[in-house]
Amino acid sequence: MRWSWVGLVAVVLACAGTRPELETPGPANDVAWMFRVVDPEGRPVSGARVKVWRADLSQDSALPGITDARGTGRVALKPGRYAAEVQARGFVTAFRTDIRIAPESKPRMELSLARAVRLSGRVVDTEGNPLNSVWLRFVSSSVATPLVQTSSDTQGRFTFEGVAAGEGLLHASKSEWSSGRLKVVTPQPELTVVMGRYSSLLVRVVDTEGRGVPNGTSNVKPVDRRFGIPHQSTQTPEGTFYPRLPAQRYRVKAHYAPDSGCWWERTVDVDVLPGQQAEVTVSFEGIDSAGPWTGRAVTPKGAPLAGRPLKATALEAPEGSELEGGCVTRTGPDGRFELMHPLVRPHKIEIKSNDGLHQLVGVAEQGPLGPNGGPVVFQHPGALMGRVLQPDGQPVKEYWLQGYPVANRDGRFTWTTDTSRPYSLFIAARGMASVRLRAEARAHEERALPDITLAPGHTVVGRVLHEDGQTVVSHAQVEWVDPADLENSGDEHPVKREADKAGRFHFERLPHRPQFLRVNEERGGTAVYEVGANEDQVELRLTADALLEGFVTDGARVPLAGVTVQARCKAGLDTRTTTDDAGHYMLRVPGDRECFVHVSEEPLREARWPRSAPLVFSPQPVSLSQHARERRDFVPRSGGGALQVHFPEPREGLETFLVPGHVDMPNAYGALRMLQRSAFTSDPAARKWPPEDPDAPGPYLWRVDFDFSHLPPGRYTLFVVDGWHGPSVLRVPVDLKQGETKSLQLGFPADNGGTWLVP
Repeated sequence: MRWSWVGLVAVVLACAGTRPELETPGPANDVAWMFRVVDPEGRPVSGARVKVWRADLSQDSALPGITDARGTGRVALKPGRYAAEVQARGFVTAFRTDIRIAPESKPRMELSLARAVRLSGRVVDTEGNPLNSVWLRFVSSSVATPLVQTSSDTQGRFTFEGVAAGEGLLHASKSEWSSGRLKVVTPQPELTVVMGRYSSLLVRVVDTEGRGVPNGTSNVKPVDRRFGIPHQSTQTPEGTFYPRLPAQRYRVKAHYAPDSGCWWERTVDVDVLPGQQAEVTVSFEGIDSAGPWTGRAVTPKGAPLAGRPLKATALEAPEGSELEGGCVTRTGPDGRFELMHPLVRPHKIEIKSNDGLHQLVGVAEQGPLGPNGGPVVFQHPGALMGRVLQPDGQPVKEYWLQGYPVANRDGRFTWTTDTSRPYSLFIAARGMASVRLRAEARAHEERALPDITLAPGHTVVGRVLHEDGQTVVSHAQVEWVDPADLENSGDEHPVKREADKAGRFHFERLPHRPQFLRVNEERGGTAVYEVGANEDQVELRLTADALLEGFVTDGARVPLAGVTVQARCKAGLDTRTTTDDAGHYMLRVPGDRECFVHVSEEPLREARWPRSAPLVFSPQPVSLSQHARERRDFVPRSGGGALQVHFPEPREGLETFLVPGHVDMPNAYGALRMLQRSAFTSDPAARKWPPEDPDAPGPYLWRVDFDFSHLPPGRYTLFVVDGWHGPSVLRVPVDLKQGETKSLQLGFPADNGGTWLVP
């Protein structure tokens, strides 16, 4: 690259002992990207339109090009990584997703186009009359082949341009008409697409005696298509009427209430044809009730579970019946309950608390006992039970537990626990300092906790100063952090205050136990200060940052613009920046802190279609003294092996990371987060379908597959963090050979023996 580092060295010398100034190199010279577009036989294609855009930007920024009689063209581009779209009449639109332009190079590329095949026809209604202005889209099953679209003319005729040969789906839609979807193999003769107006469906419900149920309720779900089918309904004396349904197959679930406290549900499938009214009857005729079922809810020691909400849900029949049902009631003063019309089937029975948390306090599985049933023994799933008090010993009658409001005149709570593991309970009340309570729970055991006494806490006032101890830092963001959260860059319960113009701030209601104050100022530096249990005045003196700068390239001098460069540092003092057009970055790094620098292309929500395989980088350790300035360049890793990790379904809060070597399970949550700073992260995910595809789901940010590519061969330790349940952590040793792709099918840690590491 033609950057002069003499100037940068001069800046380093000039800034010795002072905070470094940020400077960027000048713009690179344009490079002429030469391209040639040819047909499958290698002959030139003239008049082909080429759009080329930088890989980290949208197609809105594309620069145009066009081929001459020799099939050649040129576009002036800055050095970098690009994608291109190539269109020509009679050919399938093609993408090139990994065009690399190095400085002072003479890039040449030949772009070969596949010939388009014929796909045309007519759209008619059910009586054969032509339909105009029908929007038609053809989605090829070929990967990275764009969706093509057209509309029908006044004669109902349509012709697609640029259709790829092979299998695909043809979608047809028009306002007030049922959309159609047809599997097509191209090329093929003239198509006829038949569309009908919106259809309707009437769902009737019949009771156990074969009589119609007035205002019987139901709901429908599409079977063939999962997305983009809204429907409305009207309740009539005959049943549920759905007036505007696209024609297709539906799954109907009808509801019947044999008693005010019980419900039955049955599921049937029905085909709704274009432009017609379909009717379906969901019958409960002949289904026997096992009621009335009376019993008495008791604990394993025989104590009644009195005045509690009770819900009994029929377990699934062995043959997989489409019939479901359940009943709800409330137990009496002696724990007695009565369910009038349960199904003839074993039930799961749950009893919940009355404290506003609706926590589970008892579970049983049993078949209906009949009208003279005896006691039903409820096994407690486990609970942590406690009482929240004021400093004078009086109960706190209203407070928050884990964010849920609790109202209890004695200040008592019961928090259901699902297994033997540690729990962290966060308790807060108006005018009081919050408390984080850590307790060990045991399955099927109610554990009484010592009384929790809340206190007003203490007030801390302070100033934020630069490293000289004299100059104030105006408007700094000061964060109050619990010690258990110190290694997180974002606290689970964030409390922040902005210092005023004079650098002053104050916090109220700090707990009488050690806490931390943290500052991470973009133009000032960092500070981490441990506040004593009774300390009321503090002075936060910032530690000056260092500066890490350099270039991110593909390893062959091609600059990578728009990638994220992040320092993950001890005490959660993380910083980040992005590379500029020249792949250059300038990253502030907290001085005198242990950090690891991570480089990543783009997060999932920014992924584009189509795109090349993401470039992946290895984390690098960095520890710089205050005011230091260091250059470090980053290039993607290549070669090696790959690890693919698959889960049964998406789950919120699921994380994976890979640590080189054999690593034992950390013994604390903070140690896990410290370990994560040095780990390999999974490859950025990318959308695998055209965003305009009518069958494509909307944005979905939870992942089910995690890939780690281009890993050096050797021993690794995979960690899976199931944040939804605790968190629970799974540790999996992995040995990887050169060129090997290893695939792991894993269950969620919370359900598969994960270790609980609770902050």
